[in-house]
Amino acid sequence: MAEVPPRLDNDLVQRGGLLFMNPGLSADGTRSCTTCHPGGRADDRVWIEGREAAPGEPGARRTRSLRGAWRSAPYFWDASAPTLEAAIERMLRVEMGGARLGPRDLEALVAYVSSLTPFDRGRVEPDGTPVEPVILSARRGWDEFRRARCGLCHVPPSFQGPIPADVGSGGAIDVPSLRGLADRAPYGHDGRWKTVEDALLAKLAALGLKLDFDQRLRLLEYLKLL
Repeated sequence: MAEVPPRLDNDLVQRGGLLFMNPGLSADGTRSCTTCHPGGRADDRVWIEGREAAPGEPGARRTRSLRGAWRSAPYFWDASAPTLEAAIERMLRVEMGGARLGPRDLEALVAYVSSLTPFDRGRVEPDGTPVEPVILSARRGWDEFRRARCGLCHVPPSFQGPIPADVGSGGAIDVPSLRGLADRAPYGHDGRWKTVEDALLAKLAALGLKLDFDQRLRLLEYLKLL
């Protein structure tokens, strides 16, 4: 995953920003890209083929943030879109009900989404080390993160995975970024877990990893920094 932002045409980015906020992109004129991605973030809801679904419903998929999308390929929970352009074309076709854009407008929308900066609280270094001052439990949580080898799937600085992985939640799923995790409930590709702790317990069980209460508490404190 590249960590150098792409060089973009400012005029294209501006044009794409207007399209991103335009409800005319939806087939019925009621939704814009910002409806599900306010400010490029996620609405924390789950959907099935463009309709809202209940968390954990079979086939449901939670909205993912578009911030830092330039370094997030491949796209979607099933990693089925190799490029950002392919991902946006699919979102226009499904989530937006069949909207179509000309080549120049599609290029502009890709440019705008590519301009969205990755989420960063400024609390960890690019390698994941906590930035001082930091509470002792969070600093020790970084040790737990490394000891449990969480970084194999959640690779700093983006804290997302290079390839889909099966962690006991329904087949191989694209590994999402842990950035902003504390503010992103519900959790899981289908929103099945209400809290970070619920998700952590499930992942540890699926992977056969054992952490006692204090170890989990320290890890959760570290995750709040991301």
